[in-house]
Amino acid sequence: MTPVGNAPAEHGWIEKELSSDVSPGRRALAMALRDLCRYLRPERSAKPGNKELTQTEAAKRLHSNPSSLSRFLGGKRVPGPEFIETLYKEACSAAGDDRALSITLDELKALRLRAVAERRCSKCADLSKRTAELASLKREAATLRAAVTELSAAKAGLQARLAAQASLAPPPVPRRRGDRRRSQKNVSAARQVAARAEELDRGGRQDAALTLLRQTTEVLSPAETAVVLLALRQQQQNRLADNLIHIYGRDQGDRNVIQVALELHEQGAEGDAGAVLRAAVR
Repeated sequence: MTPVGNAPAEHGWIEKELSSDVSPGRRALAMALRDLCRYLRPERSAKPGNKELTQTEAAKRLHSNPSSLSRFLGGKRVPGPEFIETLYKEACSAAGDDRALSITLDELKALRLRAVAERRCSKCADLSKRTAELASLKREAATLRAAVTELSAAKAGLQARLAAQASLAPPPVPRRRGDRRRSQKNVSAARQVAARAEELDRGGRQDAALTLLRQTTEVLSPAETAVVLLALRQQQQNRLADNLIHIYGRDQGDRNVIQVALELHEQGAEGDAGAVLRAAVR
């Protein structure tokens, strides 16, 4: 039987309740460390009457400090191998025999490795989540780049056809409302941009929606931009439509702004036509 003087003692600084968010591996290690710390006794040179070991004295004996010791026993941090071996050695010395302890040194080391692995798994889970988010953003960026590339190609083709027609056609006559000939492909692409912007906005990706609108205004013709704006109005995406007006009026030259305003006016969107002009002069 272990002598009473060598029996585990209750120290107030050991008995603090573990937080509910301490993981199972750290909790098991912290409980084992507490059991070993209960065997520690004050130095024989301590002042008479001082029968209880203080946290500061224990930390000094274990080549640590009170703050770190508290975190080890509370499961907030995992101690290094040196601390584990020092504590076990001190507990064995105080108990008189390692057979008096409730755990072997190898078992204690295994608990430490389990707690370390548990911490790494938590970091891996967070890394996996962030990696998945990054992959999603990269796919979204690739989709946006593909849309911009398609629009750029469509615009280049339209400009080439218009240039060829201008060199061969007779002098133009004044156009009447509803008499404008548009490329169905480009109109369809403009509507796809509006639909994609709406999808991003409804999915909580407002920044991506604005980025798409900003990039497409650089490659769309004024007529196509007007189609995007009208489509957004039809989809009740008024906030996106207002942002498109602000972006276009701010970033485009006067000629493009005037052409967009004329397109909108011809389509009966007099309010948006005026808004584009006002955005350009702010």
